[in-house]
Amino acid sequence: MKKSEKSTLISKTPAESHAGDILLLPIAILAFWTFAYQLVLIVRWPAKTITWCFLALAIAGFFLLAAFWNKTNATPAKGYRFHLSHLFLLILGLGYAMAVLFVRRPNQDDVVYFHRVLTQLLDLNQPIYLRQTSVDMDAAAFSPVHLATSYEMFMGFLGHYLGIDPLYFYQVIGHAIAAFSLPFVLYWCIRRFRLNRWAAAIGTPLGIGFLLLADRSSFGVMLGTVKSLQSADPAGWVGFATVSGYMWQGKPIVLILFLPIALALSYGFLNRGSASDLVWLTLLGIAGVGLSNIALYAIPAVISCSWLASFTLHLFEHKPRADVWKHVRRGLWFAIPLVYPIGILASLKLDIIPKPIDIHLLGPRYLPWREAVDYAIGGPAEYLRDVVLMIAVPLLIVRGTTGLFIFLYLCAVWLFCLNPLLARVWMANILAPTYFRLVYLLQFPMLCALVGAAASSLARSHSLLKTRLVTVLALSSVIVTFVYSYRGLSIVPRDAKLGIGWKSPGEYQLLPANIQFAKAAGSYIAHAKLLVPTWTAGCELPLLFPEMKVVAPRLVVHYFANAGNTEEGILRQQAQAFIEENPPENVARLQVLERSFREVIETGRANAVAVPEPESERVLTALKSIDAEWHRVLEAGGLVLMLPGDSAPRSRN
Repeated sequence: MKKSEKSTLISKTPAESHAGDILLLPIAILAFWTFAYQLVLIVRWPAKTITWCFLALAIAGFFLLAAFWNKTNATPAKGYRFHLSHLFLLILGLGYAMAVLFVRRPNQDDVVYFHRVLTQLLDLNQPIYLRQTSVDMDAAAFSPVHLATSYEMFMGFLGHYLGIDPLYFYQVIGHAIAAFSLPFVLYWCIRRFRLNRWAAAIGTPLGIGFLLLADRSSFGVMLGTVKSLQSADPAGWVGFATVSGYMWQGKPIVLILFLPIALALSYGFLNRGSASDLVWLTLLGIAGVGLSNIALYAIPAVISCSWLASFTLHLFEHKPRADVWKHVRRGLWFAIPLVYPIGILASLKLDIIPKPIDIHLLGPRYLPWREAVDYAIGGPAEYLRDVVLMIAVPLLIVRGTTGLFIFLYLCAVWLFCLNPLLARVWMANILAPTYFRLVYLLQFPMLCALVGAAASSLARSHSLLKTRLVTVLALSSVIVTFVYSYRGLSIVPRDAKLGIGWKSPGEYQLLPANIQFAKAAGSYIAHAKLLVPTWTAGCELPLLFPEMKVVAPRLVVHYFANAGNTEEGILRQQAQAFIEENPPENVARLQVLERSFREVIETGRANAVAVPEPESERVLTALKSIDAEWHRVLEAGGLVLMLPGDSAPRSRN
């Protein structure tokens, strides 16, 4: 690298251009935490040492960052000047954060992500758990990559040390914090794309508005109450609005918050060559890995597509050859932020980080391209709306070099990530059922936020009539397609009878029926081995009673298959299927399932059973045929609890 190029990378930039970077400080904190967590995970120190490693890394890291910022005149918040738009952002953030406190959106993935954390908090002197914590026998964790995510442990530790219920801190407070930060993220990104303050202030609520529009299918919203796509329209079931409703989890935080930040930082670095942007990108990559395994490929994809877009733009503008090669050399610096996520991906590929033995239970190895993309986009109305956004916003509203860069970035995403010809390659490496996540690289909320640029064009008195007319036509096309695709608001109740609706701010993101059952049966099941329907009680009760073991948790066959004991997983799954609601015509199937049920009860794998009330008599009859002392103890939340012998509360297994 030439000396002149190096000087460009560390050249001082105006302090005001970095005033908003204070928004990125939580990213640095998460990056240091992730590094500390993964260090303790690898060396097998007690879990409590994560805190001390984090403090040591954070102190040393911020000391080095402070020296670097001082040298490059890029200290976050230096040169900050208050603007009325900032007050508007504060009000908007508080309003959005308070709104999500009243919306109930239970998600059964929480038991996969957070039960291990709750179990770990019961014994911080033990190394970080590597095995499944929700069953009473040895079983594998969901995957080694999920073990490497640190965000859930971060939220659990914060709640623990602050004296707040860790589950509540994770599901409710974490959700409010993420929602509060969304307007500031959109505003900061828009400013990074060189729009003025009022254009950014106008665009920010438009970006949030995109997330408030209901997706075509309500299946994603109903994830806490339904079992499979067979019962719902799959098109649009994991769209932007639905996923934004679960922003207490690491996965939505990466998709909704981190990807636009990555795009804005990449754009800034490619234009200014600021080393500060490169450092933030590096920290973003580490923090993203701690949030979700999506970051392993999504953040590198954003950075790579940004560089391709910028390089293509240089060619279109017929820049001198020296400038083009300078740009190529600058792009080589992107190898630094890619080291961490790509290194982990390479470790997985080379089996340095062991891959799961059996993944066939996680879904098909290949899905038709259109079906996979439909999961995130929806139907024809949504395709039309999004195509108009991708063309009209960058080319007709934002315009100029910035607009052309954004358009070329979108083209790069379609060419290399969403190209049907490359779909098999992506699906083979990230699993076909997760291919839809690549749609999030298109940044539709950000595109909506950039519509605020139209205000500048329309407000300028010296703007040409032709320019204004084009802007008005572009805005009109966007508005018409949004009206055409409108399906309601994403935050309104979806099924109040099942509890998918409003809640009080003090409640968890759990179904009311399961909370009701937990309150009534808690003294009996808190330390029991409970056989319960997987959906939904089997996913939510373990979060309320971490010491309780579930006989057949969600993905039970996957857990035991990857521990080399597939038969055990099948046995437990069949026993669980026996106690679920079954149509009367399934007599032959019930006879097969009953054999597994009897084995689970007779061998002591279960010492408590909770069944839906309509099935209680049938299941109780089967239990009494094993041991006459089994009896009903209570009914609550639509479930009947059955115990053998003395029904006194259980204090141990």
